[in-house]
Amino acid sequence: MSEQQKNNKTTTILFSVALAILVAAGGAYLVMNKEKTPEAAESAAAEISAQGNDVATAAGEEETAPAQSAEKEEGSQAGNETGVASFDGVEVKPGNPVVAKVDGKEITRVDVYRYVQGMPANIQRLPATQVYPLAMDQVINTRVIQNKADEADLENDPEVKEQLAMARQQIMRNIYVQRAVDSEISEGDIKNAYEKYITAVPEVEERRARHILLDTEEEAKAVIAELKEGADFEQLAKEKSKGPTSVKGGDLGWFAQADMVPEFSAAAFEGKKGAFTAEPVKTQFGWHVIKVEDIRQRPKPTLEQVRPMIQAELRREALDTLVQDWRKDATIEQFDINGGPLNETSPAAGE
Repeated sequence: MSEQQKNNKTTTILFSVALAILVAAGGAYLVMNKEKTPEAAESAAAEISAQGNDVATAAGEEETAPAQSAEKEEGSQAGNETGVASFDGVEVKPGNPVVAKVDGKEITRVDVYRYVQGMPANIQRLPATQVYPLAMDQVINTRVIQNKADEADLENDPEVKEQLAMARQQIMRNIYVQRAVDSEISEGDIKNAYEKYITAVPEVEERRARHILLDTEEEAKAVIAELKEGADFEQLAKEKSKGPTSVKGGDLGWFAQADMVPEFSAAAFEGKKGAFTAEPVKTQFGWHVIKVEDIRQRPKPTLEQVRPMIQAELRREALDTLVQDWRKDATIEQFDINGGPLNETSPAAGE
């Protein structure tokens, strides 16, 4: 297969995936996310850009070297110590510029950001340098298809009218349900649910540790000997440790026992605060010398951190209750599969 054919195949696959996403989620997104104004989209865009081309969570950036994969390079979380938003090395200026044209019709930056906001959360967490070009390509594809549909003059087509009527009913239902559900949930309900949630969150011990990763047991023993003679752990990590944590003095940040491979966790969670391992620790990544910097119980999440999750659960519960109440108020008649009267008791399966 030629390189051009591979590119065409990749484009076709991405296009198909994006269309599926758009069809499945687009209508609900437009109805259920009424706050997504151009201003909100522009604000979200600035947030994406300001994260230095990475929309992953901070937790995703935290290096967990001896965890389930080898020490990974720190992401480009950076970018912006100057406070100027940038994308792929280009300054992102305020406003809503035209970023593409299709048959003379303009596509603005907000058009692309709106598309990004409608994509699944796991896609949005990809680096912006991947998400933005994909979204741009699909917005262009959508505009190309729309232009073709406009040229076909389908406004009076019976099938179009039928589907528009169905879409209109769906939109009306969604808006009605959204308003009804929101009216059932107060800030007090959210706070009460939060208190129940954090009470149920289990206590998890965390350790903050540094490590020095070496290739051989002999090297690790030599480092331990230096530490016993009073050498500074952080400085030794910068000088001798393999992998990206060396620049941070081997600092791994906070982690739970389950976050690391068993051999590393066992050593880190047996150690006392301020102590380093007396013997090298062998893992699949090499030989470690570990120092426990601090010990704590994992902080409980704040209300704002879990608010979206709590609101979603309260909405589900409220909707279930409302639907049951609405069914009681409605006159409902049911018939069998052939339109005949239903039996009082239906035979069990297999009878």
